[in-house]
Amino acid sequence: MKTLPSNSFIAFTISLLVATAALSSGIITSFDAAVEGELVILEWTSGLEDGLDHYQVERSLDGLAFFSIADVAALGNNTTYFYEDHDIYKGSTRTYYYRIKAAMLDGTANYSSVQSVTLTISGIQQTWGSIKALFR
Repeated sequence: MKTLPSNSFIAFTISLLVATAALSSGIITSFDAAVEGELVILEWTSGLEDGLDHYQVERSLDGLAFFSIADVAALGNNTTYFYEDHDIYKGSTRTYYYRIKAAMLDGTANYSSVQSVTLTISGIQQTWGSIKALFR
């Protein structure tokens, strides 16, 4: 084992890789998700879309593994976009996580913040389920 003299020092560099967020880059200036009846409505507003090819709406069940559910064409600077997610498990109390991917022309991507929504079972659905259970 080799030891260093007591008057020597070791220099090292720590590098930190930070993911680029679309909100901080000005591509997406706001993003929100809300449950409306039996669907989830996503709304985001763009800032400058220079170099932007399109948006991808991404969904996750755990907030970690996201997959694309829709492509949305870029319409220009300062545009408000809406997407309705009808493909949700109705009648559950499941939580869905969403983010918007800004796919750039150069092949890179920027991501919005993550928004989550939790579905709730309405009182009518709960009551009907209880009535059906009486006859089983």
